[in-house]
Amino acid sequence: MVEATERSRGSYRCPVCGHHDMAAVPAGRETTRIQCSHCGTELELTLTAPDAESFSVNVGERPASA
Repeated sequence: MVEATERSRGSYRCPVCGHHDMAAVPAGRETTRIQCSHCGTELELTLTAPDAESFSVNVGERPASA
């Protein structure tokens, strides 16, 4: 049984700068938002499968300025 504190970890490649790194999605979620550790681009990571060790990556939308 998976504990609530466990995270799904995997690798991603930033579509903007090509940097490859690791990330984690909190337990019970399929997606998360992070910033690329190299260029700072907002990224949305989605697990490719529950037992996968990689993510599909999209550039995240920036919130509209007020």
